[in-house]
Amino acid sequence: MSYRVFAQVARPDPAALVRSATRYFEASLEILSQPSEASLALRVSSERRGYSTDFVITSRTKSAEDQAAALRAELQGRSAGMASLAGRCEFVWWLDDSTTESPPLLNLCAILASVALGPVLPADESALFGVRGAMERFERLVGRTLSR
Repeated sequence: MSYRVFAQVARPDPAALVRSATRYFEASLEILSQPSEASLALRVSSERRGYSTDFVITSRTKSAEDQAAALRAELQGRSAGMASLAGRCEFVWWLDDSTTESPPLLNLCAILASVALGPVLPADESALFGVRGAMERFERLVGRTLSR
């Protein structure tokens, strides 16, 4: 599944991602490649949850189709105001994952949204959600909430 994270900055800041993961999301992030203009490889893991998964994030300028998809998702998912937030973002971080929606994927979406300051758009365009929405989906999959 491909997820788009609308971002207010062109590229993810690896240090900010690592800080956010450990501070707020009970996860560890390991940077696997030197950040480039267009991509960043990383590993998200949780000893507590028992997963470790590698991802590649690509960055690009937001297109008109990205914004149209955000509007469709906002209407479909009844996520009032999220398309407006996506509209204030100039960039998209593209997260391509061949697995189905999984705890590591949703954990990473929450981490990315917290740093990007923009909403997440899943491949099925069923909704447009932020950190809280990503964590609600995560919690439904793992069956309990993260400690705060």
